[in-house]
Amino acid sequence: METAIRHVQTQLSPDEALEKLYGLLTAKNAPKPGSFSSLNPDQKREYFRLARRRSRAKVRAAPSVAATAANINQALSDAALMILVTDAPGADQVRKVLQTIFEQRPGVPISVENRAKQGKLKPKLIARSE
Repeated sequence: METAIRHVQTQLSPDEALEKLYGLLTAKNAPKPGSFSSLNPDQKREYFRLARRRSRAKVRAAPSVAATAANINQALSDAALMILVTDAPGADQVRKVLQTIFEQRPGVPISVENRAKQGKLKPKLIARSE
């Protein structure tokens, strides 16, 4: 006995057809469960908090500091700060650079030097390398 299966297509109105198409497309593009885009704002905040913690731990565990532009700038800043605090040779040049950069605010170079000597400005990278 043979049975023929026939697909009966009903005529959809344009609105129903658009709704059906929209449903299919949103289901296709919906984020998969557990993916980043399916997280709510609190879960994303927690994700980034853990990611920052892992990243900082990785940097601390590294045997040396990576030679990135930011780290090089920070190392030079640390060196200038130590020169300024100890009044080592070159301290006048560091003061001159500060005066040039903060020409419109003449109190900044003196305030930077005072804060550095009081220990309020501390080198960031030098502590890691010791």
